[in-house]
Amino acid sequence: MILRLLTGFLFIQTSLAQGTFDPSTCGQTKGCLFAPTGCVPSQDCRISFSYQVQNGQTLQMEISGQPPNPQAGFVAVGFSKDNSMGDDSVSACVSNNGQTTGLLAYTPAKSITVKNSPVQTTIQASATNGNLYCVLRRQLGNTGDAQIFDLNGTYYVLMADGPLDNGIPTYHSNNRWVLPRTDIGRYGTNAFGQTIQRDDPGSQGATSGTQHSTNDKLKIAHGILMVLAWSVFIFTGILFARHFRGHWPNTTMLGVKMWFNFHRTINMIGVGMTIAAFVLIFVANGWQWSGPKANASTAENQAWSSIHSILGLLACVIAWAQPLNAVFRCNPESKARPIFNMIHRFFGFSAWLMAAAATMIAVVHFNGMFSNRDAALGLYIAYIAVAGLTLIVLELIFIRNFFVSRRGVGNEIEMVRIQRLQLAILLLYIVCAVGLAVAICVLIGLKPGDLA
Repeated sequence: MILRLLTGFLFIQTSLAQGTFDPSTCGQTKGCLFAPTGCVPSQDCRISFSYQVQNGQTLQMEISGQPPNPQAGFVAVGFSKDNSMGDDSVSACVSNNGQTTGLLAYTPAKSITVKNSPVQTTIQASATNGNLYCVLRRQLGNTGDAQIFDLNGTYYVLMADGPLDNGIPTYHSNNRWVLPRTDIGRYGTNAFGQTIQRDDPGSQGATSGTQHSTNDKLKIAHGILMVLAWSVFIFTGILFARHFRGHWPNTTMLGVKMWFNFHRTINMIGVGMTIAAFVLIFVANGWQWSGPKANASTAENQAWSSIHSILGLLACVIAWAQPLNAVFRCNPESKARPIFNMIHRFFGFSAWLMAAAATMIAVVHFNGMFSNRDAALGLYIAYIAVAGLTLIVLELIFIRNFFVSRRGVGNEIEMVRIQRLQLAILLLYIVCAVGLAVAICVLIGLKPGDLA
C-alpha cells in the first residue's frame, strides 16, 4: 500500500515537473489561444497559451510550444495595442543549455529588452521531448513601468517562437502569428473570489476591435490608395502607351494624340495616389523607416515587412521619376527616341512588378490588414491572372500586327476589327481590375479595429 502511494506521488511530481498544456478547460475556467490559426490543440499547434485571473490580483499564464531549437529557443506571447510588432509587453518561456524558465521583456521595435522585474514569476518550467512549457504568474494593475503593461484589459496577442542569441530571444522573421484582440481579464476570479463574468466575445475569449485609432485609419487609407493606384490606374496607363498608339490617329486633345492623353492623365492620377499613400504610411509609423537598415540585423532586414517596404519605396520612386524623364525625352524623329522608349517602358513595367510583389507580400503575410486575409489573397491572385492574361493577349496581337504590317498583307477593315478587339480586351480588363481592386479595398476597410 505504501509502495503504491509512493509510486503515485512520484508520478504526480514527475507530471508537474514536466508539465503539459491541458486544453479541456479552455473557454470554461481559462481563456486559450493557439497558433497557427485553425490548428487542433494537443495535435498540430505550434504554440498554446492560456490566461486566468486569480483573485483579481494576478494573471496566471501557460505558455507551451516547440521552438525550432528546443535546446536554445523560446516560445513567446506578446501583448500589443496594435496588430504589429513594436511597443509590446512580452512573456516568454525560454530554454537555454538545459535550463528552462520564464522571461519578461519589452519590444520597442524589432528588438527585445529583457525586464528584470518581480512583476512576473515563474511557477513551473520544463522542456520535454522538444516541447517547452511554462506556468507564469504576472501582477495585474499599475506596475510603475510603462514597458510592463497592465494585462487586465484587451490586447492583440502576438505569438512567436525562435532561437536564442546569448540567452536572449532573437528576431523571428517567419514563425510569428497575430491573433485578434483578446480580453485577457475575462476568465478567473475577482478580488472577492467570485467567478469573473463578462460578455462572451467568443469561445476562446478573443474579440475584434470595433474602432480604429488614427494610425490604423492611416494604414487603411494607405492600403486602399496603393491597391487602386497600381491595380487600376498605373497598369491601365501602361497598356495605353504600349498597345493603343495606333488608335484615334486623327483625333487630338491639347495638341497631342488621344492615347498619350489617356496615358498621361491616368498615370498622373495613379502617381498622385501613391504619393498620398506614401505620406500616410510614414505618418502612421511616426516618420520611421520600416525597411532595411544598416544597423539592423539580417533577420530584421529579411523580414517580410522590411521587404514590403523597400519594394514599395523603389516602385514609388521609379513611378515618380517617370513623368520627369518623359519631360526630357528626345524628339520623335531622333535616332535615340527608340532607346528612350525602351528605357521608359522597362522602368515603368519594373515599377509595376515591384508594386505587385509588395502587394502580394501584404496579402500573404499581413493578416491584420484584412477582414478576411484568405479572400484578399484569392482576389489578388485573380487580379494578377487577369492582368497577366490581358498583357499576353495584347502582346500576341501586337506581334501579329507587326508581321502583317511588314508583309503588307493587311487591309483597313481588318485593322479596324483588330483595334475594336483591343478596346474590348482593355474594357474587360478595366471592369475586372476595378471590381477586384474595390473588393480588396473593402476587405482592408473592414479590417478589425485596434481599439475595443
